Amino acid sequence: MANVELRGLEKSFGANTVLKGVDLAIRDGEFVVIVGPSGCGKSTLLRLIAGLEPPTQGDILIEGKSALDDAPAQRGVAMVFQSYALYPHLNVFDNMAFGLRMAKMAERDIKAAVEKAAAMLGIEDLLDRRPRELSGGQRQRVAIGRAIVRQPRLFLLDEPLSNLDAGLRVHMRHEFARLHRELATTMIYVTHDQVEAMTLADRIVVLNDGGVEQIGTPQDIYDAPRNLFVAGFLGSPRMNLIAGEISAVKSHGVRIKLVTGDEVTAAVASGKAVPGDKVTLGVRPESLSAEGVGNVLTATVDVVETLGSTRAVYAMMPRADQPVCAILPAGFSVRHGDVVRLHFDPAQAYLFDASGEAFGRQSTATEAA
Repeated sequence: MANVELRGLEKSFGANTVLKGVDLAIRDGEFVVIVGPSGCGKSTLLRLIAGLEPPTQGDILIEGKSALDDAPAQRGVAMVFQSYALYPHLNVFDNMAFGLRMAKMAERDIKAAVEKAAAMLGIEDLLDRRPRELSGGQRQRVAIGRAIVRQPRLFLLDEPLSNLDAGLRVHMRHEFARLHRELATTMIYVTHDQVEAMTLADRIVVLNDGGVEQIGTPQDIYDAPRNLFVAGFLGSPRMNLIAGEISAVKSHGVRIKLVTGDEVTAAVASGKAVPGDKVTLGVRPESLSAEGVGNVLTATVDVVETLGSTRAVYAMMPRADQPVCAILPAGFSVRHGDVVRLHFDPAQAYLFDASGEAFGRQSTATEAA
């Protein structure tokens, strides 16, 4: 296993700065997922750690020692690429054995290492096949096996599931979780898929425009997003965000007049709240219900998605630039054009100031007056 520390890491390609002062400490055996939109610098960050690109500024420490002068092969790192990067003319066994042969390992030891990794991945029967004879999921297992046989201190995984269909992605997520548990090796996993991040990570790093927005456990980031970007990025469906302004500050929270005309209360810390300030209200879709007490949003149903045990109801509100989404029970009868009243508890509301920073949450919520 390996601990990794990034200190003030920056990377520029000409005038384009891709990474901007990234600081990150990763513990031995930790599964860290770096998530963010396309083009935010996720893959570049992995390539810097692997030694495939030099940083413009900053340092990379592996086991407390700077790795900047170490070639990729000296870093004890194995990288699994989105494209699998298998040799088409070699069979599965030889693909997995390639790196070990380059390292001059004895053929007997190579055979034992490949067979052990193949058994772990359930591909023992595929060792004689070539990549063109394999499915996408099988090719991905071969690419992972090629990394495992090297017994690296650190696994780097660059969007490894993006080429697979939805069902196989779910299965392979379970496989990665199992492998991490069995190998007990440090893993850094890059994805744009926030579901992968939430289900796999010990900690998530939210990256945006080359900088770190927030670091924390999946639940911490979901429950307490630091800003509007994180709030809108993590969650499926994503958080509803509605513009408004502060109309009153009370002991139990902040009263907001929304652009839709609705007036609601958010049970947030009111220390920096000033009447008249522009704010954005955030409510998770699963926090909205078709009945209850407290806050109410009035909207007209646009689209209903049946999801088996639940329904995702998308409804339009006056003067709002996007629909509000509510996750309601499957038995709730609603169709296009219906007017619905969506209720939510003030304790389940989030509030963001004009700069996008989150208001603090109240530790004990009081029902709105």
